[in-house]
Amino acid sequence: LTWVNKLIFAPVASGGCGFPFVTFLMLWHMFLAVVFTNIIRFTAPELMPAVAQNKVTFRMYMKNIAPVGICLAGSLVLSNAAYVFISVGYIQMVKSCTSSIVYMVAVLVGEEIFCIRCGASLLLICTGVAAASVGELDFNIFGFSLQVTATFIEAVRLIVLKALVSSNGIQLDAMSGLYYYAPTCLVATLVPFSLRVEGAIPWDKVWALHPVLLASALIAFALHLTILVFLRHASSTTYAATGILKDVILIASTSVYYSHPVTSLQVLGYCASLVGLNLFNRAKEMKAHWAKQTKQEEAAESTPIVQKGKDQV
Repeated sequence: LTWVNKLIFAPVASGGCGFPFVTFLMLWHMFLAVVFTNIIRFTAPELMPAVAQNKVTFRMYMKNIAPVGICLAGSLVLSNAAYVFISVGYIQMVKSCTSSIVYMVAVLVGEEIFCIRCGASLLLICTGVAAASVGELDFNIFGFSLQVTATFIEAVRLIVLKALVSSNGIQLDAMSGLYYYAPTCLVATLVPFSLRVEGAIPWDKVWALHPVLLASALIAFALHLTILVFLRHASSTTYAATGILKDVILIASTSVYYSHPVTSLQVLGYCASLVGLNLFNRAKEMKAHWAKQTKQEEAAESTPIVQKGKDQV
């Protein structure tokens, strides 16, 4: 999806399509998501048990689902807008601190308990991102600000979405979850689109690029479903950590295609971030193991001792 979107936004001289209209593309993604989920609802309702059973009330929607759609809209628009100003490789390096921001937000809202080892590991990740920023040849403060803001919004979205699909939140299957929050995201994206912050849309070019735009929307639809399913079996921080291989591939491939060199300082900074991320994962595993062991010990201590009867003495 990153590759396709970057091709859409990049100038024709750089090998792209020369269509830097981010809000339109995000609006198109959400529109098709709404269409596809409604088609599935009427043709195969068994794939949406939560929708078929009408589990979500208006109160639940406003409290749990609407924030996801609003955060998703903000994250998508801002993060994709960053591709217009800075390179894909550098964006992936900045995104390596996503786990740090997700963890900090999770601690602030009480979903995680702060751990010194985790904090030290995340400090190393942030240091690596700072080094990558210093080594970036085409650094753009506006593009960097867009990406950092999008990362903070994404962290909030992951925390809320985790609560939505986990056992502690609303019980929604993957398709029902997308069915409910996609319309909210669509309406939220309409706000910047209606303000025409990117100028007038060249509709003739939209028709000329319709195969690429359709491919982008289909990939995005598949991605949303994958994220919803994945978050049922993993924490929000683990989800952020799984993007490492994807980031490495994107950095290498886009650097070659767009002839944007990666400096040695950036490589060093990104490697430091990967080391910090590995230490963070280990600290999380150790913390989970200790918590499980402590819980077992407390359960053993609280087990009542069965006294023998007189006939057993």
